[in-house]
Amino acid sequence: MKNLPKFLFFLILLLYPFFSYVVHKVTGMEPNYILGMICLVYLGYVLYILYKNDQTLKVPNYVIFYGLFALYALLCNMFVSEELQENGIVKYLYSDPFIQTFIAFLVVENVSFPSKWMDWALKIFGLTLVIAAIVSIIQTFKPLFLVKTDDLVQGLSYGRMQEYYSNNPQEVTGDVNRFIDGYRHSIFSFINEVSVGVDAMALFSIMIAVKSKKWIKTVLIFASATTVGFLSSARWIMLNFLVISSQKIWIGKNKLVKALKFGLYGLVLLTFIMVAISFSGINLEKFIEERLLSDSAGTRLLAFEVFFKVFPHNPILGTMGLDTEEVVRLLRGRSSQIHVGYLKLFYYYGLVGGLIYLTFLGLLLKRMIGIGRSSGYWGGFFAFLAFAVANLTLVIFDLFYYGLMFAIIFSNYYNQNRGQNISLKAQNNSTRSRIDYE
Repeated sequence: MKNLPKFLFFLILLLYPFFSYVVHKVTGMEPNYILGMICLVYLGYVLYILYKNDQTLKVPNYVIFYGLFALYALLCNMFVSEELQENGIVKYLYSDPFIQTFIAFLVVENVSFPSKWMDWALKIFGLTLVIAAIVSIIQTFKPLFLVKTDDLVQGLSYGRMQEYYSNNPQEVTGDVNRFIDGYRHSIFSFINEVSVGVDAMALFSIMIAVKSKKWIKTVLIFASATTVGFLSSARWIMLNFLVISSQKIWIGKNKLVKALKFGLYGLVLLTFIMVAISFSGINLEKFIEERLLSDSAGTRLLAFEVFFKVFPHNPILGTMGLDTEEVVRLLRGRSSQIHVGYLKLFYYYGLVGGLIYLTFLGLLLKRMIGIGRSSGYWGGFFAFLAFAVANLTLVIFDLFYYGLMFAIIFSNYYNQNRGQNISLKAQNNSTRSRIDYE
């Protein structure tokens, strides 16, 4: 009973894609709001345990700077929006993505799990990636399969839906446009629109950083992650896959030999997947032309053009999180927003917020590098490196993703057990890790 709260938190986090589906279908609520509330309540439990045991809360430097950024964003929101006043402070604590991220950081930095639980997690991660790959393949033939359709017109087939939005362009939102263009969110649809790239790739990074003697298992993990990333139709996810899988090259000695082997194995795996896709009936040539070779680079160039025109107007404090009329006019329908994350960061929050955020990100990556060097476990570093790279084309400033939470949990686990082989199964017969709230 003593470990029941921790076990329930671990279980919900471990099964979050499936948990989010059930929550949405049963209650109609946003799953991330529920997870935010769970993290808030669990943080209260952690603080109680710490107080009871006369221990202090661990708050790494990167968490402090993210807290400062969240506070700055909150103050900006108070000036330009009535959201806080309308919803109340309690709802804001579990619904605002920046506050959610800050609370989640505090939780995962102050909890550890037994080795046996961590081994379970790796098994579930592998199963999650395999299921995600299967669902991605199904969605190529049945686009509405396991897709959150709240923002879509109801009661229409996919073909009729395409026709409807073609005739009613005023109803086309960014999410609708991505869905019609063939973006596939796999089993992560009920979390949010970018979870398939952030969470799935974070799980992939965690798994390949753990040594496995079973080559079939390694191939299955790579094949599943490749399938999810490739069929997502999002180039930033494909890039994340390459960033994360490259850790097999950079870690250890003989980097040239590893690079050649990685390239060879990758070519064989990619060829096999492309042949399988071709036999499945998917028009591979059309996919490459419409998605991989589509002319969307112009939106990134446009982002720089617009940014340098509007940033000088509010360089210190930014626009406090709002798109001004001037930006809307300059974009003129050519793009939905300034489509480079770091540019939009400084446009929204100015030099003050932007430098705070970059300091946070730098400290987080520095911490993960330190853990990698001392423990030999680099899964966490590459998961967050992929997130940082994604913001070169994506706009995403919160890190409230269960895959990134586990990236920290696993990094801290190996940091506490440094010097051991990066293999959990070898540790399962040893003494279980103590509950650490220091």
